Amino acid sequence: MPLPSCSNHFSNCISAASRRAGHLSPQARPPHSSTIHSSSGRSGCSEAGRNSSVKYSQTRVHMEGADDLLQPEELGEDQPVLPAVLTPKASAVRAVKKNDWALRSVLKVFVVKVDPNYAQPWQKCPQRSSSGSAFVLDTEQRIIITNAHVVANAVTVYVRRPGNPKKWRSQVLCMGKQSDLALLTVPEDAFWGDDLRPLVFLKEVPELQGPISVAGYPVGGDSLSITKGIVSRVSMVRYSQSGRLLGIQIDAAINPGNSGGPAFADMQGGKVAGVAFSKNVSSSTDNIGYIIPYPIVEHFLSEYRTAGAYQGVCSPGFYTQPMENPAQQQYLKVPEGASGCVVVKLEPSTEAAQHLQVADVILEVEGTPIAADESVQFRDDERVDYSHVISLKHVGDDLNLKILRQGEVRRGAQIRAGRMVAAAWLCVAVLGAQQ
Repeated sequence: MPLPSCSNHFSNCISAASRRAGHLSPQARPPHSSTIHSSSGRSGCSEAGRNSSVKYSQTRVHMEGADDLLQPEELGEDQPVLPAVLTPKASAVRAVKKNDWALRSVLKVFVVKVDPNYAQPWQKCPQRSSSGSAFVLDTEQRIIITNAHVVANAVTVYVRRPGNPKKWRSQVLCMGKQSDLALLTVPEDAFWGDDLRPLVFLKEVPELQGPISVAGYPVGGDSLSITKGIVSRVSMVRYSQSGRLLGIQIDAAINPGNSGGPAFADMQGGKVAGVAFSKNVSSSTDNIGYIIPYPIVEHFLSEYRTAGAYQGVCSPGFYTQPMENPAQQQYLKVPEGASGCVVVKLEPSTEAAQHLQVADVILEVEGTPIAADESVQFRDDERVDYSHVISLKHVGDDLNLKILRQGEVRRGAQIRAGRMVAAAWLCVAVLGAQQ
């Protein structure tokens, strides 16, 4: 009994699959494409299958990213006419062009620094080089923003635009180590071309699960890198020197070199949610990075606009602890339904120590009630530590408190913030109180 023709069977399968997919109708199929002749049995089957497979794979490779229908003369006489396989390549290119203006504002920072030697204060550490990221904030005033730890103890600072090999000498205008922010400028007019546009901060903290794209120049390469993620959490984060300030936790990858780069909430619109500055490096955690939100950035910028320098983060000069124990609340004579935090320590060199007392209960700060766990309402279903309200104040601003002392509520306690000369902490002065 003669063996069936493998070539006929293979070609018929291809034709049937093409008809089912809508690629090829029986009338459009070339007459000679249904049969691939072989000289004899098994060897003919192998040869025909190999030829068909090769031609089909070549067709697929040739059609990748194609926009037009491939013509028969381009495929050869033995190829069926198949429509082009449309890929998102063209749309991706268009999206990149739309985002291109925002990415051109992301800069790489080259720093040569000499750190102090704290073990041997009479000498300094050896000179070393490092790099970070930055982005354009204002083209009229020629302001670039980055992290303070990127340019701290810098001897020379250079910036480079993406796709441009030239490095431009820059100057540090202002540095705020407590908020880990710094402002740079480039004196050269040629750097500020017409294609360089400033990025804009969102006026509000983004919602949870909002999209985030971090752009910068992390280790592992010299070109611009973009990682994507979402907003995971909004909470108080420990900064370099000022304790805890408001921060946004994201799951987009942040690595050394990303510091100072923008975290886009809307890349096409050039809208920035924050400045990348740190990550959790614990071996038991993954994908925990932090960005500096707009309230902290605005506090830093307003200090620079009004005073020309950063005066620091306001601190009240007293320490508190939660008051969740019912027995403690009863001992301090806290009324039913009220809550707050209890003062446990005062800075002796501040004027707050002259007017506040240990065991005073702070019920409200700036009209915002304080819960027993020292938190205040931030947004719906979100709470942060009450120190966030105080950290937004500037040196010399008034801070209104509602205090409970020995069972008596004192309203209208007005506190003015001021910075001590001999220490990094900020003191307070009580202007007056009405019972």
